[in-house]
Amino acid sequence: MKTKLFITMVCLIFSAFTFGQNKQPSKAEIKAKKVENTVQSGRYEIYVNQVHPMGGAVRHLTSFYSVRVSGDSAYVYLPYFGRAYSAPYGGEGGINVTNVMDDYKLNKKKKNYSIDFKAKGANDVYRFSIDMSTNGKASIRVTCNNRQAISYLGDLIITED
Repeated sequence: MKTKLFITMVCLIFSAFTFGQNKQPSKAEIKAKKVENTVQSGRYEIYVNQVHPMGGAVRHLTSFYSVRVSGDSAYVYLPYFGRAYSAPYGGEGGINVTNVMDDYKLNKKKKNYSIDFKAKGANDVYRFSIDMSTNGKASIRVTCNNRQAISYLGDLIITED
């Protein structure tokens, strides 16, 4: 009888230790929170490392290209590969935007964010659609009036506070 009582008490003590411990968040949960804080702040930058032109092969980029959102402005420096329907003489060739955004929309879904905005470049109006997962991976689709649409893949730059 004493043995059964002793075993029951030991089991109760161990179960109290097991259930009483605080669960530590996983690395994925910590990163998801950092991504959420960065995107919600309205100040973030996406480093682009792949380009997917329409009707072309995927290209891996080695230079620094990015999409940066800071408050109400967008700063975009991206390469362009594809068909241009009209291009200005001596144009830069890429997608370069340093301007105030129009129609900025941020929607949070279960495990990703959807960001849409328009910004005017020197010779065209660009519509950006960004899908970002909670692990910081981003897909960027750019459509414009004078060129074929193009897509990019990249990573959110998370700064440590």
